[in-house]
Amino acid sequence: MVTTQADWSLDFDIGMNFFEWHAPVPLAHEKQVFDRALKFLLKLQHGSPVRRFNWTMTVNPLLDTSPETYPVWGPDRTTVTPDNMGDKMHLRVELQALFRLPRSNAICFSIRAYLGKFGELVTVPKWGRRLHRVVRDLHPDLAAYKGFLRNRDAMVAWLAQYDDGAPTSPGIWPEEG
Repeated sequence: MVTTQADWSLDFDIGMNFFEWHAPVPLAHEKQVFDRALKFLLKLQHGSPVRRFNWTMTVNPLLDTSPETYPVWGPDRTTVTPDNMGDKMHLRVELQALFRLPRSNAICFSIRAYLGKFGELVTVPKWGRRLHRVVRDLHPDLAAYKGFLRNRDAMVAWLAQYDDGAPTSPGIWPEEG
């Protein structure tokens, strides 16, 4: 069952092999990311699930941004302005888990999606700084793949007001102070 895919389509991808499915991901093939990922998945053991995070951006708090629902959410990408950026733009973080199933030896892939409104994320100074730097410094091909190239310059300009240039500590927790 698929309920919250972000910019991909199970109907389109069904029947593809691992490399075909991931073909649209820029830069990763040259770095052989998927060769290593496939080797890792093939060694996944029953009883030892793994988790990873993925992220993207979305306009408005929508979980299903699949190609099939593009007529619903696609036009919203043109409605982002500096005045509504904090309310409309959302960071989507996915907690993805992979479980080897005991009887079939298949891999179950689950995705739990979380959405954070820009206006709320920047209330934690460390997160505002980090979000600005990631959006600003991300390779343009990856920004296009993640679907926010159209609004990237406006996002960088809006987020810049929350980046004081201070160093940012590792990890997700707010700075202690």
